[in-house]
Amino acid sequence: MSFKNILCYGTLNPDLIYFVDELPKKGDDIRSSNSSIRPGGTAINCSELISLWNKSVHVRGNSIGSDPLGKYLVDYLKENNINFDDLIISQSLTPTCSIFVDSSGERTIVSSGYEGLEWSNFKNINNFDSLILDRYSVKFINDELKDLKEINNLFVCQAGYEYEIDYKLDFLIVSKDEISVSEANNLIDSEIVEYILLTSSSLPARLISLEGAIEIVPPDFKTINSNGAGDATAAYIAAFGVADLIPNIKKACAAGAIVAGTNDIPTIEKIEEISQLVEVNPR
Repeated sequence: MSFKNILCYGTLNPDLIYFVDELPKKGDDIRSSNSSIRPGGTAINCSELISLWNKSVHVRGNSIGSDPLGKYLVDYLKENNINFDDLIISQSLTPTCSIFVDSSGERTIVSSGYEGLEWSNFKNINNFDSLILDRYSVKFINDELKDLKEINNLFVCQAGYEYEIDYKLDFLIVSKDEISVSEANNLIDSEIVEYILLTSSSLPARLISLEGAIEIVPPDFKTINSNGAGDATAAYIAAFGVADLIPNIKKACAAGAIVAGTNDIPTIEKIEEISQLVEVNPR
């Protein structure tokens, strides 16, 4: 299965990225060896890849300002053929996200500015056949998620886990640092979530469902910058689904590995190539 019209719902903000040797101790002063700014947030991270893969994609989520940072995001969405017709542009300041990447490639994130913002609704959601949510937005839209999947017959996946999941998901992509194995198994056993992919930057991933668990071993890439790797994995699942489960899981993990371990863009051709290096082992 391959979806035709995908909605990426969640955070939209500029990412302010700082490369440091290590995070400072309390009261310390450190210098960044390099820094950059780029459009970010899960909604943008996923939508830019889905657009790259030649699929129709829309974004909704938090409101952005009419300030220079908001204009920066809007210009980027236009340039990348990402539909943002239902995005709220208000007089509030555009939120930002500061990301500190240490020498091992691991990241520490400081998000700010979401609390006072407006959030898009789910009008015309039946125009889409796939929806991806991010963990940060759940707090603000939880009531709208209760019956969203059943009423609209959507494929629904979520990137990350922070708040209780009491709504139906087809797929949850989550770091092993964000959820315990027992919590994940409870979500599966209660049939709230059909599949959960537990990811790790240094260990094999694990796919769990009522049918059991399998281990996914990605290519042996050294992590350069893990920022956006989980979103790349989630974007692939949201775009291509799980009807062809094992091949698509391998390709989704390959997309994440390309982002984290190389400086390459995860094109379909590159994903196909790297997925051949992904091992799948029953547990």
